[in-house]
Amino acid sequence: MKVKDLIKELQKLNPEQRIMILDGFNGGGYPRMINLGPTKQKITKHDAEECADCEGRIGETVNVMGYGFY
Repeated sequence: MKVKDLIKELQKLNPEQRIMILDGFNGGGYPRMINLGPTKQKITKHDAEECADCEGRIGETVNVMGYGFY
């Protein structure tokens, strides 16, 4: 994804909503191509249990971006 593509996608979103970056155990801090999102995702109980950033936010809809799943 190029910067201009990302800007175009972000302009479609509510500017007051949060953006969360999809990370994972395989991320390892290495640069990756953004190939996912932004997509809307509702925070679940499981998300809150697995991720400190989601604690206290069950049911909230956020926009998620990242480099996909492994």
